[in-house]
Amino acid sequence: MPTSDSQTTPLKARRGSALRKPNSVDAVKVAMRMLNEMALARRAMRITELADKMGETKPRIHRHLATLKEMGIVEQEHATERYRLGWRLFQLGEAAGAQFDLRYRAEPYLIKLRDELRQTAVLAIPINDQPMVIATADNIYARICISVKPGNRPLPHCSAFGRLTLAYASAEAQQALLSSALLPETDSSLIDRESVLARLPLIRQRLYDYAAGEMMVGINTVVVPVFRDDNVLAGSLGIVGSVQEIPDPPHPAQIALLQKYAEELSIQLNSNAYERMRLGV
Repeated sequence: MPTSDSQTTPLKARRGSALRKPNSVDAVKVAMRMLNEMALARRAMRITELADKMGETKPRIHRHLATLKEMGIVEQEHATERYRLGWRLFQLGEAAGAQFDLRYRAEPYLIKLRDELRQTAVLAIPINDQPMVIATADNIYARICISVKPGNRPLPHCSAFGRLTLAYASAEAQQALLSSALLPETDSSLIDRESVLARLPLIRQRLYDYAAGEMMVGINTVVVPVFRDDNVLAGSLGIVGSVQEIPDPPHPAQIALLQKYAEELSIQLNSNAYERMRLGV
């Protein structure tokens, strides 16, 4: 009579498998938490700093880093011995981005925005309630091109992409992301926690935000939301350029065209949020 695996596998081996399985899952969780901390830090980190942020022991963090380094997921700086995200992770991110439906759907709109507004067009998606740029169409008409690299993570408090993403996050996520000191990128950066929180309802009401000179002097960004499945934020569509071309406040025509294409994308993703907003529903 055929027997099941549990009947034929030795008891000791079954116990070993049962013990290893939770540890394997936990190891993956620790590795992902580690990569997330390194991504949010936007700089190379020491083992001690990672261990403190994650509440883990230095030996455990070191073991994970050694394995990830061997795989090319992280790299170690020779001079400082700090760790940063590696080339292999970038390759995986590029592959994942290429498979992401919103990126394919948005590509023609990025080109249209670039050609019609003659500015660099940018698409970002929310990752842990913070934006990550996944596609751009650089301005080919300007003598000096202002570009945003895919993988860029705009700050939640003093960037248009960051605040728009934050506006559609939960109240708990908003409080958590604004709990630490809000550091400025320029003298124009919005760094007052209460002012940032007060701006979020306005962003949801008008369906756009902008950040003139907040991330870089002389540069403005205008961003609008893209929705999916009714009211869920799928991503954000924006343009980046000099304040001479994108003034403070932005031209109504610039906002209107961004929202027009964002609405078309949202409809493709099963959302009529823009129509309901116009109707006041």
